[in-house]
Amino acid sequence: MIYGIGHDILELDRVTRLLNGKSKDRFLQRVLTPAELAVLKQRETRMAEWVAGRFAVKEAVVKAFGTGIGRTIGFLDIEVLPDAHGKPHACVSEAAWNRLGLPSDSYRIHVSISHQPSLASAQAIVEHRQHAARSGDDSSAPAAL
Repeated sequence: MIYGIGHDILELDRVTRLLNGKSKDRFLQRVLTPAELAVLKQRETRMAEWVAGRFAVKEAVVKAFGTGIGRTIGFLDIEVLPDAHGKPHACVSEAAWNRLGLPSDSYRIHVSISHQPSLASAQAIVEHRQHAARSGDDSSAPAAL
């Protein structure tokens, strides 16, 4: 069952200005996790596009949870890394799940990033996974974790 849907769109020029300015390192440290920063070092030729995509995903994820970036979920609580095929996957820290009051093993986050010459866009869908009922239980009741 869908718990929430979020979308964000961002102008690449905004990110390019930040990355070319004196606050580049502060911005990157505020928005990207250490693992994301390590991946970024391998993608410096398209840095603005890559950073804008991750920023947009993080904004889309918090919108799907209905919180916005803040105390409940911050930029560093969300990590967006590619799998072996390059598909982005978003993970939320266990601390953020606790602040949300939701069990992390009952939810799945689906994300998609798109780019145009001047824009980055991301969509996030938070799925509440329905657990199969146990044998002998009422089939309408979810299985206990």
